[in-house]
Amino acid sequence: QGNFGATATTLTSRDVRPQTMWVTLVAVACCCSVVASDGGVASDPEVASMWKELDTAIDEGRPLALHSGSSNTTKFAMTPPIDCKGRMMAYEFAKNLQPDRSQQATFDALELQNCNVTRPEASVTAVENGHPLHADASNTFFVCATAGRDTNPGTESAPLQTVAVALAATRALPSLSAVIRNPGVIVLKAGVHFLTDTMELGASDSGLTITGPPSTQGEAWLSGGIPLKTSWEKHPTANASWNVWVSTVDGVPADGFIGLNTLVKGDAEFRRVTRARYPNAAPDEGAELCTDCWANGVKHWHKDLSCVGKAKTVYIDLRDCDDNMKLPDGSPCKNDSAMWNTYNTYSNGHGGCCAPWSGDDSPYGPMGNYFCGNSSAGGWVGFDDPRGSNSEQGLSPALPYGFDYNNSDIRGGGPFLQTIANAAGAIMHVWRDQGWFVNMFEVDSHNPSEQSFKFATTETRGVTHVKGGWQGGRGWQVNASAINSTEYEYLLAGKWMLENVMEALDTQNEFFFNVTDRKLYLWPNSTSDAPPADTTYVATNLTTLIRVMGSKAAPVQNITIQGLNFRDAADITMLPWGVPSGGDWGLYRGGAIFFEGAEDCAVKDSLFKRLDGNGVFVSGYTRRVVIDNNEFVWQGCSAMAGWGYTNENDGTDGLQPRFTTITGNYVHEIGHFEKQSSMWFQAKTCQSIIERNINFNGPRAGINLNDGFGGATNISRNLIFNQCRESGDHGPINSWDRTAYISEVKTGEPSYRVPFNNVANNMIIANYGASQGFDTDDGSSFYDINNNFFWMADGWKMDYGGHDSKFNDNVIYRGRPGGDGQNCVNTWPFLPGYGAEYARNKCITPKDVIIGNLFHGCDCPGNAVGNGTDTAECGIDFHDNQYYTMNGSVFINCQKPPISLAKWQEGGSAAGDTAGPIPSDDQIMEWARDKLGL
Repeated sequence: QGNFGATATTLTSRDVRPQTMWVTLVAVACCCSVVASDGGVASDPEVASMWKELDTAIDEGRPLALHSGSSNTTKFAMTPPIDCKGRMMAYEFAKNLQPDRSQQATFDALELQNCNVTRPEASVTAVENGHPLHADASNTFFVCATAGRDTNPGTESAPLQTVAVALAATRALPSLSAVIRNPGVIVLKAGVHFLTDTMELGASDSGLTITGPPSTQGEAWLSGGIPLKTSWEKHPTANASWNVWVSTVDGVPADGFIGLNTLVKGDAEFRRVTRARYPNAAPDEGAELCTDCWANGVKHWHKDLSCVGKAKTVYIDLRDCDDNMKLPDGSPCKNDSAMWNTYNTYSNGHGGCCAPWSGDDSPYGPMGNYFCGNSSAGGWVGFDDPRGSNSEQGLSPALPYGFDYNNSDIRGGGPFLQTIANAAGAIMHVWRDQGWFVNMFEVDSHNPSEQSFKFATTETRGVTHVKGGWQGGRGWQVNASAINSTEYEYLLAGKWMLENVMEALDTQNEFFFNVTDRKLYLWPNSTSDAPPADTTYVATNLTTLIRVMGSKAAPVQNITIQGLNFRDAADITMLPWGVPSGGDWGLYRGGAIFFEGAEDCAVKDSLFKRLDGNGVFVSGYTRRVVIDNNEFVWQGCSAMAGWGYTNENDGTDGLQPRFTTITGNYVHEIGHFEKQSSMWFQAKTCQSIIERNINFNGPRAGINLNDGFGGATNISRNLIFNQCRESGDHGPINSWDRTAYISEVKTGEPSYRVPFNNVANNMIIANYGASQGFDTDDGSSFYDINNNFFWMADGWKMDYGGHDSKFNDNVIYRGRPGGDGQNCVNTWPFLPGYGAEYARNKCITPKDVIIGNLFHGCDCPGNAVGNGTDTAECGIDFHDNQYYTMNGSVFINCQKPPISLAKWQEGGSAAGDTAGPIPSDDQIMEWARDKLGL
């Protein structure tokens, strides 16, 4: 699992074994190279030309602008030249990772036009979509949505019309033998194929390939929507300048629809129509991005504490270890975390105040909620807990049941709220007070005289609870001192937005569907014109377009989905979500493409555009699912996710996604509805391979590892930037490991120990609200973070009981303020034998001399012995690091006042560490090339 040089590409074994084998191949390529202006070598002529343009602009003193995600205060401002060079390095890396893909969107997101660099031309990559080797005229069925007929034979010249009939045709193929079926091939011809039902694939469909046409023949779109037949009439409004039109629509579900998209004949581009909302989006952003469409709080949130203390808890103390790391009953033990009383226990809760998180069904029954356990811990977990002194009860996450407003409070939206006549069915979006995620709640009613809104309720497993609030993993921040107060707020929350009320239909590109009169009210993308005659409006309907569902005993095998475009999947935010594990996120178990009980399946060379939920989801038992070379853009939630099952904390049955390959994907503009969304999310998932992906423009982490189950995940050679654009206290990569899970991955025997996760050769820009390039948060353990280029980032954080990790051979450039103020390193104590290594890193802090914080003294690693909190120590082996500061001096905050590097080394710590002045920009870029294999 070592690093064999900056050009290494890490692969993983394809078989299901207790351990992961890393195989490293070093490729030596010969091609034309151009010396870049910073002294490095750019093998791409376009990139070399851009470097030359930037160098000339700097030499001639032309105006350069900082990236909008950079900070520009007097004390901490990055200079535009180094900021531009870092962004140009990211662009070069993108071209290296995915040379056949147009990188115009990457260029725009890096704002390189502000660095006097010429914008590249857009290009389209041809996708051949070759048929599988087993395809022939007898088992291949063509589908044309416009010219096909379901009575046709399904040949290329006489295609079928619907995918459902084509699927039935493949199932009717004669078997090749008594044990081998004839796998079919479905070819979707160019056009939009509307699904009336989810395409359900089982074990008997193994070997099926669903493919689009060659790119020279156009694009095949698979839609989960319903094309609406409309007859528009101008609708009278209170404001004569408003351009609202109305049409009766039929053929949609009784409860209406949540999303609406356009479909223009002859135009591959389409857009979302925004469900009428208040406040509107900023005009220059558009409603899809909506970073500014929030009101500032309400007068009072309604609370209901009747659920407090009613969760059924599960608690296992794991600390009583014998010499064989076993508990007295022979099961595995755990005593490795300095969070002695919490992270060395297992805690979980069911029901009570956690009843809203009901999307937790599993083969073992409801999986429960970490945040209703009685030993839950970590950043702000249980802060101001309403249980009082009774710690045997489960934690009790608090959610609101409505709110009061002040009708004269303009900033709080009071005048608008007062105008709402019928609020039933409206959806309230509210940021958690700390800005970690957005909750949605369905509104039941509005009482204008009392200036009050009431949220709807529903029932789960015999418990009545508010309808909503499950979209994040945790309840709201509370002020315990105000629990019985009428003067001060008990429930604390942030900004809010209200949608799906007729009164909010007040600007172009908005709609409102009235479920009572079955009428669609629309303000088209025009200030005066009627809806265009060549535009069809498509209502989102299906949340899942293709579901591949088998079991561990009878898996679906070798399904290939390639060369298709996916659109019009419905919003999932008001469907039941669960808490996947001990991280902060809530999750809906589903996606436009869903795999469970599947082996050796693939989704590749496809486009996922304006889907309102998740893109591709791997669930439960899956092995070797490949998600490769796809583009995900304008997603409502996460692009890709994996979530397994455990029997409480026991995962040895293997019902988890393992060996999932996420490679070469291009992911941008995601998380438009749920802000806690990622390019890739995993919980109770292990041995994932995440390589060569490009990810930018997201509201939270690009990669989120919600727990440490199983380990052996490889994250290498990815470019991630412009994350945490709408949130903070996070990183472009984020991890938690609060919950102790048993797996057999490390040794083949049940254990809480896991193989190291490898995080190497990535470029991470921690701009906007991000702090570290990789935020190893509460309890994160078993990470080997090496040979990365972290730009505008704090260095390594290991707090709240994390252990057994390495942070080596990285380059960290912390060129902006903000973050967590941790500079190169920030750690809490470790237990003896379970510490960490921090070695051979280059950390550059242009505006500071303090390299970080050690919260357990200056003696590192220390010489404590034994177990428990009394024996905690610094625990880190610092050696051979290079620190570069504003004046060449280095201090470490391990006592008050901080001590110098020389003083620290006099005590026996930090052997071989050195200090020096800030290196040249070109030197930093040379180090970056070395780490990125350029």
